[in-house]
Amino acid sequence: MATRKSVCPHNCPDTCGLIITTKNDQVISLHGDPQHPVTGGAICGKVRQHYREKVHGSHRVLTPLIRTGEKGSGAFKPISWERALSIIVDRFEAIIASANPTAILPYSYSGTIGIIQNGSMDRRFFHRLGAATLERTICAAAGTEAFRYTMGASVGLQPEETRFANLVIVWGSNLVVTNVHQWLYILEARKRGAKVIVIDVERTETARQADWFIQIKPGTDLELALGIQHVLIEEELINGSFIERQTVGFRELAAHVATYSLDRVERMTGINKEDIQRLARMYGTEKRSFIRIGNGQQHHHSGGMSTRAILSLPALTGAWEAKGGGAIYFNLKHGEYSSDILHRPDLRTNEERRVNMNELGKVLLSQQEPILALFVYNSNPASVAPDQRKVLQGLARDNLFVVVHEQQLTDTAKFADIVLPATTFLEHDDVYRSYWHPYWQLGRRVISPIGQSKSNTELFRMLANAFHFQELCFRDNDETLMKQAIFGDSSVDSGVWEQFLSGKPIRWKPTHLSAQQIEPWKIGEYETPSGKIELYSEAMHEAGLPPLPEKIPYKQAAAPYQLIISPSRKGLNSQFIEYAKGKPVVQLSKEDAMREGIYDGDRVCLFNDHGQLTCTANVSEACQQGVIIARGVWWHHQHEQQGNFNTLTGGDLSDFGGGATFFSTYVQVKKSEA
Repeated sequence: MATRKSVCPHNCPDTCGLIITTKNDQVISLHGDPQHPVTGGAICGKVRQHYREKVHGSHRVLTPLIRTGEKGSGAFKPISWERALSIIVDRFEAIIASANPTAILPYSYSGTIGIIQNGSMDRRFFHRLGAATLERTICAAAGTEAFRYTMGASVGLQPEETRFANLVIVWGSNLVVTNVHQWLYILEARKRGAKVIVIDVERTETARQADWFIQIKPGTDLELALGIQHVLIEEELINGSFIERQTVGFRELAAHVATYSLDRVERMTGINKEDIQRLARMYGTEKRSFIRIGNGQQHHHSGGMSTRAILSLPALTGAWEAKGGGAIYFNLKHGEYSSDILHRPDLRTNEERRVNMNELGKVLLSQQEPILALFVYNSNPASVAPDQRKVLQGLARDNLFVVVHEQQLTDTAKFADIVLPATTFLEHDDVYRSYWHPYWQLGRRVISPIGQSKSNTELFRMLANAFHFQELCFRDNDETLMKQAIFGDSSVDSGVWEQFLSGKPIRWKPTHLSAQQIEPWKIGEYETPSGKIELYSEAMHEAGLPPLPEKIPYKQAAAPYQLIISPSRKGLNSQFIEYAKGKPVVQLSKEDAMREGIYDGDRVCLFNDHGQLTCTANVSEACQQGVIIARGVWWHHQHEQQGNFNTLTGGDLSDFGGGATFFSTYVQVKKSEA
């Protein structure tokens, strides 16, 4: 038996410390690291229960594979690594000679959030090749851009401090499922006397534990935030000193929110105006208030503006100055690293072509500058990308050469011409930082690679060699890459490096950042053009966007029900969901079920202009009228048909930031005849 420290590699803000037990090069168990200063030994069941099967199960891809049947059939035969690389080189070189290297599109996201396996040697390779550049905007692009316009960067309160809040608002997040250690801090605050309010479209696991649950109509978070601001300003529940010192645009904002009367906001949000007033007064009179801003509100067409409006609240009350006060969305700043050193965009010699990953289906079917090769790694777009019908049609093109680097035959891998076996995080080295807490940690390889699997960094070093790239950066080994991620272009501190090698979590501030860049409110210097929190943004005005938070008009679908695809406790995006028992269900209210003649347990068909999907109905009191709740991104075969809930989503982008609009999906529903 041996035990080693590691880090959970999945796209989750907690980035938990792990203890891995192995025997004879086999994983025996995974447990939380009790010495981790934030995650403290608690980990979710998804990792604890399923990871051994994920690593050692019979579903692992063990050798390179070449397609032998139709695309999507999953018919392959093994080939050697040498043969696989030779085919890739020949096809890529033919595309470059006959068309343009930008006809080759890499597609990746967060199959691992380890820094070097997520994005280092791969970015160097595709820059040097001259391939198209993927805009990785599927998750939090709108909210992150809202923070950049308002605060100058994605900054927020340190999670440990949130235990000192006296009032907590969880806005658009089911923390019990998606950020459990933040919820534990909130429970600590509650023991100290804090009140906990949850604002969400459904009565989630988190909402059921709140002191007050406020159910909001989907996509009306902007209006609620402006209604709260209306009360704060009208009743003088604001911090004039903080506003004067650390913000710009208050006068313009005050005139704007004056039009959002409580009657108007009640009609828009479905929330009683007395409750809106009560909420605003609670927030305005408690300076030690904390808002955990979730992803729920920013997956709508108005996602950027909604986040910007919510973010204006602690600026009006000056909550940033109080211990435990302020807000968190994604604390990207203290996890920032010198990406140019890892990615080497200077290797590109041709004009860059940028492709938004949320428009993959449209791009794959476009006749103008067609994509002729797709290289997928760290992602499963056939399951997770919006506008799924177009994505699958694009993947099925005979003239599209598809390479997938994967651990198992995912929905995407089944469309590949070449499948390459990939390691799990237990089979390679990496360095991890959270986008929520400030601790960095190394995760070292604890077992040998399964079969012939290769890590991302090793794969792209092999490809660079196969293309005879001569640049020295392609010879950097993983240790060099990890040091570049941690220290940037500064010299390596051997003492700090030894701490990292020990597996000890380190509260790490990247060497190129100053303290005020991470917590700018402490001295009132922000990375905005004005150097202050911008309630009114001149930069947005110059970009052709409303400078104050307001909805940009968009065409809403005519279908009567809004579909919300919320995270499943059983899976993380499409990961782990293949181990889930049961079948996908959708929740709808009693009133809507009665109207449509649907009973609990019935098979129902959801449909719109994008596609249709049949699944099981769950009639639930947790669901409000006009809303249908779907859980998770299930694999296609678990629906007993090709496709999942993304069959119904479209490729529209958010109001700014190029983000996905999964929750602005409208459907019709009927009882299935099948």
